[in-house]
Amino acid sequence: MEPLTVAFGLACISAGGGVGFWLKRADDRLQRLSETAVVLQESQAAHFSHLNSEVIHLSQHLNHMSGLVDALRATNPELDGAILAHTTIAELEASSLPLSETLLKESIAALEALVSSISTETEIGIEHLLSPSTHSLLDRMLVAFDKLQIDTSRADLNPVAAHRLGHACMAMRRYNWAESCFGIAYRSSPGNQNILQALEHIALLRGDDEMRRHWLEARMTVSPDQPELLRAHAHLLAKLGDAEAERDVRRLEALGLDTAADRSLLSGLRARAGSRSEALEAIELALAEDPNRADDWCSYAGLLFDEGELGKAQQAVERCLELDRQNGEAWALLAKLLAPMGNKLDEALKASIHAVALDAGGIELIFLKSDLLAAKGQMSDSEAALDKALLTSPDNGELRARIASRKLLSGEFNDAQALLDSTPLGIDHALLHVVEGRLQLSHADRHRDGTGQTDQPLLAEALSAFEGALKLDRELGVAWLGMARTQRLLGQLDDAKENIDRALRLLPDDDPSVASEAALLALDLGDISAASKYIDSADIHGSSPTIHYVRGNIAGRSGHLDKALMNFDEALALDPGHIRARLNRCSTLMALGEGKKAMDDADILLDLAPSLTLARLRRAESMMFLHEWDNAREDLKMVLDAAPHHYHALTQLGACFMALDRYERAEAPLNEAIRLNQNHAPAWHQRGLLYLEWKQMDAAYDDFQAAIRCDANHLDARLNVAATLHHQERHVEAAAAWRAVLSIEPDHQVARMRLGECEVNIV
Repeated sequence: MEPLTVAFGLACISAGGGVGFWLKRADDRLQRLSETAVVLQESQAAHFSHLNSEVIHLSQHLNHMSGLVDALRATNPELDGAILAHTTIAELEASSLPLSETLLKESIAALEALVSSISTETEIGIEHLLSPSTHSLLDRMLVAFDKLQIDTSRADLNPVAAHRLGHACMAMRRYNWAESCFGIAYRSSPGNQNILQALEHIALLRGDDEMRRHWLEARMTVSPDQPELLRAHAHLLAKLGDAEAERDVRRLEALGLDTAADRSLLSGLRARAGSRSEALEAIELALAEDPNRADDWCSYAGLLFDEGELGKAQQAVERCLELDRQNGEAWALLAKLLAPMGNKLDEALKASIHAVALDAGGIELIFLKSDLLAAKGQMSDSEAALDKALLTSPDNGELRARIASRKLLSGEFNDAQALLDSTPLGIDHALLHVVEGRLQLSHADRHRDGTGQTDQPLLAEALSAFEGALKLDRELGVAWLGMARTQRLLGQLDDAKENIDRALRLLPDDDPSVASEAALLALDLGDISAASKYIDSADIHGSSPTIHYVRGNIAGRSGHLDKALMNFDEALALDPGHIRARLNRCSTLMALGEGKKAMDDADILLDLAPSLTLARLRRAESMMFLHEWDNAREDLKMVLDAAPHHYHALTQLGACFMALDRYERAEAPLNEAIRLNQNHAPAWHQRGLLYLEWKQMDAAYDDFQAAIRCDANHLDARLNVAATLHHQERHVEAAAAWRAVLSIEPDHQVARMRLGECEVNIV
């Protein structure tokens, strides 16, 4: 055989053997795989059999648990309600208006189930009535109800459920819901004490005294002789100022159930009614029964203080403090008792410090403490006490107003205004408006020009402030007084008189300010006798700068210049910063020929109030009196720069130019003065004098006559008219003119002599 054939044969034999070996191995593997599959199949069959057994067991367990849950819900309504509520709340929170009736009914059912465990006889005000989970669910449900505008009227709760829900809502401090729910229950059971007590408690928590009285009296209808109800009703009526409170205490007394505290209340009621002797008798009986009640000793001391029994009052208040060192009202009363005693200043200060620290005595004690510190010379501590009080109570409008008023009276105008400006937003008080009005009046006093035109806007602001005070409190006498003064300065005398009458009725009789203002108004009305009567009544209660100022005005108006000057001196001795008193003294000194002293007063006024145009005018007039014409002219120009409408300053400027022989410069300001005020007699008279200098006799005569038409008592104008007629030998007319002069000044020698000459010539 050929080698190639042999090789090919050997290759085929080898390949066949390899394939046979591979097939054998593959068959072995398949056999093992088959055996494994059989084992796995048997294993899976066993597993599925076990799993099926477990599923059957679990199903049986779940059925058992479901039965237990149903039993638990059936025996525990609160849990059932919680589950229902949770489901319903989720639906409510996802809902929007309009709400379906089905969901509403489900919600009410859940709500009733949630509160079903609450007793209708639950104690009022009890804490921890609800479990945390119930509280949370109920709160979420009510929030959802509010969002969906569901209230008790729409919920249609049955009375028992409403009663229970009312207790739950009260525990959650949802008083609107609680009140509505108890209202539903009350309509079903109006005599139920638990419901009535709950409604009264809600009114008490809200601070609604009238509504509390209503429900308290409803409870008393059911239980008329219950002592605690009678006491609560008596205290409430006493708080409301109802005299019927005494009847409740009397009923307790008739039942033999009155206590020392009840007799103490009866004493307070009688004191409030003005029966102080009966009040003292009642409190003495209460103290005889129980002498260890500190509050009764304090009330007893207060009654004695009101009766003027100061020694006994001090003993009573000291006994109170022996029993209770922390009784603030007792410390306050002790401070008021000791303050007038010069040798007890330190003890009075100590008592006032205790009272203020205990927040007793109110604003009166804060100021008493400040005054006592000032009396000891501790001025910085005195001011600090007021500042501290205001810092502690920045929202106390009355305290802020009184501090500002004190600063205003002491001339600290900027500080007073700063206090008002720093009032916290939202804080309002009638006295704050009153102080604002007084500040505007003081501002007007320091910026007046004497014409009234500048004063009008300033006074209008003051009027607005007082009106603001009266919107808050129509019975505030000081506001009516401020209104009256402002209207008097504005020339609204009828309105001022009406408001003065109101202030007289509202302010205490010992307040001299209203009588002083009434006297000034009477002066403006020309009734000097009434003014004197008013100021005499004011003077009864003590001297003051204002009283001397008014007396000075009365004396000046009556022609008693020396007496007027004396009163203005006394006013300024008490209050050197009294602007109006110094202005009037300046004018009085001018009338008495004391030009230098008048100029000194004007200088002081300009130091006090640099913008006071009227003071600069007075200084210019005093310089004119002293013949300092150039200086007077400069001051008058400054007046006119500030108030170009000042017709009197223009008149005086014309007079200065004439005194300086600058007649051509005098006519323009005099013409302007007459244009601004055609009833200003001095301007007509001054221009008449100018025309006399220019020898324009007819023009001068016409101006003198115009001055007389403006002011029939203008003596100089009448003298000039009479002299002109006499010079023209118009004796009949001249005689009449001289008689007119003598009617003003009966002792005028020249007029009397000229009248005789005219009468001779007439004959």
